[in-house]
Amino acid sequence: MATYAVSDLHGQYRTFEKGLKLIGFSDSDMLYVIGDAIDRGPDGIRILEYIKKHENMDLILGNHEFLMLNSVPMDGGPGCDGIDADLWLFFNGGITTFEKYGNIGKSRKKELMEWLSSREVIKILDINGKKICLTHSFYLPECENRRYNELTYEQVNEIVWNSIYRDGDDSHAEDIYDRYDYTFVTGHVPVQKIYMFYEGDEDFNRLEMHKHGNLLCIDGGCAMGLGSGVNCGAIFLRLDDLKEFPVPIA
Repeated sequence: MATYAVSDLHGQYRTFEKGLKLIGFSDSDMLYVIGDAIDRGPDGIRILEYIKKHENMDLILGNHEFLMLNSVPMDGGPGCDGIDADLWLFFNGGITTFEKYGNIGKSRKKELMEWLSSREVIKILDINGKKICLTHSFYLPECENRRYNELTYEQVNEIVWNSIYRDGDDSHAEDIYDRYDYTFVTGHVPVQKIYMFYEGDEDFNRLEMHKHGNLLCIDGGCAMGLGSGVNCGAIFLRLDDLKEFPVPIA
């Protein structure tokens, strides 16, 4: 049995499927998708429903699922006029997800939204005596192992948006990670951008986990998509030994 994590699939189902085959994922394994399964790419709803139906998979919420939860009706009804609707649809690629969401029946919509609202935002694991914290981006100790529907909008917003790698706006975060005895596994900012802008590395165009002390980022840049000219895709991480499995976008 092995435990894996991957983040920021952004609707790229073929890449997701390719990664599962690469790691030889079986019924005895466990996979955590650390947010942003949806948006930008074409098959976010398909990925969510695939995770939902597998007992050995789970989703940790990212900012894109957070936007969706605050945009569409929780009862599966039509429309998209929640408080984050414009930010989701027009500025974060949510229109692709919303179009596919509109093609499923009301009962499936309601079931999906109830499931999303009951996902955890920060997950603490003990793997072979090693403490691992899974979070889409930031960390608040009071929110460990708590579900979206147990937290305030402000708490979730801080966890899924704030990052030490984002400068120049209100989502820049303080580097707090070395204060805690965890290995943090996150996504949210593509590793290529971290290598380029944060590290100033000329060899930035690589599909490789970024390490900063006890903080690991595994966002492989699926949001950029095919044809971007960037070596992007998904990075599956085996949490048992921190072995990474890069999967170029398909």
